[in-house]
Amino acid sequence: MAYTYEISFDISSEQMGQLEIGNALERGLGYLRTLLPGEPGFMYARALYSLDRAEMTHIVFHSVWENWEDLLAHREHYLEEKRLLTVEFEPHLSLKDVKIVYYNEVP
Repeated sequence: MAYTYEISFDISSEQMGQLEIGNALERGLGYLRTLLPGEPGFMYARALYSLDRAEMTHIVFHSVWENWEDLLAHREHYLEEKRLLTVEFEPHLSLKDVKIVYYNEVP
C-alpha cells in the first residue's frame, strides 16, 4: 500500500508575476526528484498547481512512499522540503502558511 506526503500552500495572483511559478515548480520538483530517490521506500514525486482560482493559486508537492515507516523516517528530516520552499518561494511565502497532510491509499 502506498502513502502520500503532501505539502501545499497558496500564492496570490498579485505574486504570480513576481514568482514565475512554472520555473519555481520545475526547479522544486527537479530538486525533490534528485534528493528523494536515495531514501528508502521512495516511489515518486510530483508538483501541481491549480487552474481554477483567479485570486489564488494552490501549489502542491506530493511524494509517494512504499510504507508508513519510510514516510515517517523521511518526515523526521524535513530539511529537503524546507530548503526547497525557502529557496524557491520566499519572500512570497511564510512557512507558517504551509500545510502538510499525510494520505493512505485506499485498498
